[in-house]
Amino acid sequence: MSSLLLTAIMALSLLGARASADVVRLPDGRLVHGTIVDFDEGSGFTLERVDTGGVVTFRWEHLPPDEVARIKADRGFTGEDAEPYLVPVVHLIMKNASTESGILVQNGRSDVYTLLRRGSEESFPRQYVQRVEPGTAEGLAMYRPEALYDLILAELGTPTDVAGHFNVAKAAEGAGLFARAGEHYRAVQELDPGFKSDLVEGRIERMAIKVEDASETAVLAEVRNRLYRKKHNSALEMVRAFQDDYPMSRQLGDAVTLEQEILRERRTFFLGKMVADYFSFLGKAIGDVARDADLGIEAAVELVETSIHDELIARLSKNYSLPEEDLAEMWGERRPGSVRTRNYGTGTFILGEERALDFEVGEDAPDELVAEVVIEEDEDLAARIERLKQEQAEKREARRTSSRRNSLEDVGPTPDEWWGQTPRDEREAWLVAYYAEHSGHLEIVRARPRNCRLCDTTGTIQVLNEKGEYTYVVCPTCKGLKYERLLSFR
Repeated sequence: MSSLLLTAIMALSLLGARASADVVRLPDGRLVHGTIVDFDEGSGFTLERVDTGGVVTFRWEHLPPDEVARIKADRGFTGEDAEPYLVPVVHLIMKNASTESGILVQNGRSDVYTLLRRGSEESFPRQYVQRVEPGTAEGLAMYRPEALYDLILAELGTPTDVAGHFNVAKAAEGAGLFARAGEHYRAVQELDPGFKSDLVEGRIERMAIKVEDASETAVLAEVRNRLYRKKHNSALEMVRAFQDDYPMSRQLGDAVTLEQEILRERRTFFLGKMVADYFSFLGKAIGDVARDADLGIEAAVELVETSIHDELIARLSKNYSLPEEDLAEMWGERRPGSVRTRNYGTGTFILGEERALDFEVGEDAPDELVAEVVIEEDEDLAARIERLKQEQAEKREARRTSSRRNSLEDVGPTPDEWWGQTPRDEREAWLVAYYAEHSGHLEIVRARPRNCRLCDTTGTIQVLNEKGEYTYVVCPTCKGLKYERLLSFR
């Protein structure tokens, strides 16, 4: 046999071996070839490599989610995960901000709401209830185990075939009725040993472990209950404690998977909340700055540009019990949310003519207002306000001895005079607009003009001069700009 033919046969043999092997894609895109052994739906698998003969253990969290789904699907674990078994309830939102959930019982009493939970009734006076909302809750939180099992059978029917037993088994597993789930998975195996054989065998083993290690199972069930109730930090603390307390647990894979789920759910939950909370805190923080008429416009702008965002992230961090660096990263990934609008109003002139009349979104404007900023590391917002007030008082005194004026200050108030005589809500709107446009932390959707409220775009007003004659002078409100600057942002 020629050496060329031998080489070709060896190559084909290698290709055949490689084709029959499993291929695992790593997060960096590299492919690892081998044979998957010791597969576990909850935790991961072991791969015997074909190139080195070595053995590598992968946990599901080590791989991209789509790769996890593909590998599980190859083994029949697709669309068959047991979902939490939820039942309809009502949520009583109490006036003290607490929530009571349960199955509403109609007992003929008009002065109370009566809830049924795990066979016990409890009544709540209507005068303490702010509102009633429909919702769902995990079945075991509302029903005793046998009553919940009867409810599942009433919904799905008493099983008589393979598909029926499999569906009841999944529902019972999702409801936390692991002994019942095991019974129905075994019934599936007995009726048809070939039906999803790997999956069913794995579920039978898992249900047995959950029943045998009941105390550990109860801990993980409580973790899931906290996760369902959006108590993410409490759930995370509890599941991590489980891993420390039970390092040899047969359910350790479930705990690790649950930890990753909590982290994902927590991030998603707070991403959904943070935009509304950020703007709520923004209004309060800028309101604190706008409240002080003696602060001066330059000092107010300095605070807005250098302090507000960090202050908001710190408040969110405290509220959510999440690290500030995580929230800063999440802010960059946020869903923008609703478009908000603010107007510079009669203070539009403070921007200067070029910026005030630049209605092209996204252009960087020169910063005329803010001098070099020096911030002490341990200086809080209140301390900065006091320090800047003192600095602005010194600047105003210096201006009194100078005859230099911006052309937009030749008529009407100076920027500091505008700040001192303008109502607080208009100062606040001006600062929010400035923050939106210049902080770099919000997205400008559109900048558009609004007619000057005094001259209505003429740039001048008619007045009587010293001789009693009508004459035209530059509008003291817009200072000849003709427009106010209106911003839409998110």
